[in-house]
Amino acid sequence: MPWSRNQWTLTQAARALGHPQHRLIYLCEQGVVHPVRDADGRGTSRLFSAANLLQFAIALHLRDLEIPASIQQAVVDVLRVFEKRSGFGLPESLLKKDAPDLRIVIRDGVSLYLLLRTPPDRPQILGGIDLQWLRGEGRALEDLELLPKVGGAVDGDSAAFGDPEGSRYWRVEISVTRVAQNLDF
Repeated sequence: MPWSRNQWTLTQAARALGHPQHRLIYLCEQGVVHPVRDADGRGTSRLFSAANLLQFAIALHLRDLEIPASIQQAVVDVLRVFEKRSGFGLPESLLKKDAPDLRIVIRDGVSLYLLLRTPPDRPQILGGIDLQWLRGEGRALEDLELLPKVGGAVDGDSAAFGDPEGSRYWRVEISVTRVAQNLDF
């Protein structure tokens, strides 16, 4: 099991993720990742959990796709809410041999979905969350609804492409399960 430690320093996290420290600092300063212990003046350092490392990895994948930090933050916030409400321990639940397949889908730059498949069940589509609302001021994540989406595609155009959440123009899909399983320490 790759999660042999409970906390990582900034240097250790940067090394484990293969990215420079300044990128991780930026994600913390933008509110994308919240360390388990933040730096508190000179001589103290941030400490990160396994969940933080998964959040960094997801955000960095989105960054590579040129998705802005505000949407990276929205995605990580939704994953936090999902973890809290579902009882999934991220990343621990995704590292098991028969782990569920959890994916993030950004549809046409306006909506966010989670696709969850626990074999042998069919995938469950959660969300349809408005990214403008997620990025807005004064939003309360407690009000976020992760309700299952009933039915398949929203319109006939997307059904031909097999996009269950109803993408019409473009979609970004990232397997959170695969990201978690590819993290190696």
